[in-house]
Amino acid sequence: MDVHLRFGMHRDVEVLHSAKELLDGMVIPAHILAYQANSTSVFVTSMHETPYVVDPMTFIFQSPKSAHLNDKGELRASVQKLCDEYHSSLGQLILKLPGSGYLSPTAFKVDELCKGTLDFQLRKVSEASNSSGAMKYLKRYGMTKVTLPRCVLPPYFRFDGHGDEWYQLSLNCANETARQASPEQEVAPVICCAISSLTTQGITSIADDYAEFDRAFVWVDNYQQTAVRSARIKSVRSLIAALNEKGLAVETLYGGFLMILSRFDGLRGISHGILYTQHKSVSTTPGSGGAPERYYIPAFREFRSLSQADLILHRNPELMCDCPVCEDTLAGNPDNFIRFSDEPARLRRHFLEVRRREADDIEGTDIKQEIGILLDTYNKYHESVRELPNPDAVVSGAQMDGLAYLKEWAEAFS
Repeated sequence: MDVHLRFGMHRDVEVLHSAKELLDGMVIPAHILAYQANSTSVFVTSMHETPYVVDPMTFIFQSPKSAHLNDKGELRASVQKLCDEYHSSLGQLILKLPGSGYLSPTAFKVDELCKGTLDFQLRKVSEASNSSGAMKYLKRYGMTKVTLPRCVLPPYFRFDGHGDEWYQLSLNCANETARQASPEQEVAPVICCAISSLTTQGITSIADDYAEFDRAFVWVDNYQQTAVRSARIKSVRSLIAALNEKGLAVETLYGGFLMILSRFDGLRGISHGILYTQHKSVSTTPGSGGAPERYYIPAFREFRSLSQADLILHRNPELMCDCPVCEDTLAGNPDNFIRFSDEPARLRRHFLEVRRREADDIEGTDIKQEIGILLDTYNKYHESVRELPNPDAVVSGAQMDGLAYLKEWAEAFS
């Protein structure tokens, strides 16, 4: 299972440079690349041995007008930059919307939008990393050479059901991008959907529509691994399996350990940030703030607030992680957990170490073993943690009922 880091914050650059061996690739959001072109491009180039893709982020154009405006009633800078790069008239189309109106699928000129996003992905890193303004970053990060994305992603939009207007627009964009791209450029569509769209017939039709592609990315809107029920998990598993059966290499734009389990359905890779974006809602405004510092408890396959993790490890010291970071930080004593508060870079490195191990270990197990581990963890620790306050509820979007999610996962994969 491949692990791709979704780049989100320049404060993570130092950690990422030191942890390159833990990553198989990166996902670079287009709004960050457009708005912070020099620094982001040079960072990507400095990681030249780490393959990357650029997420075109076109789903943001489905948001209401108010989501695109700053306090002065002007387009937010990152939105304006994307509009300038993709389609000369997009910004004006948004500003002309009434009140909190939305752009309709028919507002987009497919050929121009595809040309703009394709050109941006192939040009921007090379262009910006060679500009005079980037020289200080070149020196700092020791740039060696410019690399191109491993594949290009067509414009995409969230759809509520197979065949609706947004679905058809995304499919048209995928086919048009494939037509425009050169033969050596792999085109990998993004299937961005509401989980309710994944009916049996819907899944079959989606797999048929994208069967001509060699690779696809899946983004199930707001797929919260600690809140989703087993029936919905089975639907996502079915989509991944159906695409895999058509011969596509399937990856996800967002995912945590629940998605890692879909290695048994044919999933090839996941992507996420450090301590955040294991899931994401389309309605969340990009750049709306980072997650608080959190600690990933390997046995729970999830994050907990620092205060709660401290309490859990004191109650259950056998849950202390044995990754190199934790062995150095904790030294077998949960009293040393406070060091993570003083040195938050250790939290990030710890998570990357554990995620690498999870992705590697899944290749050597079978689903029965994984189900047994999930249920064993639930039986041992659910009662002791279920009544603890959950400061992460504001991050996850759901009140976490102890470790009940582990039972849902086991049910979905049994």
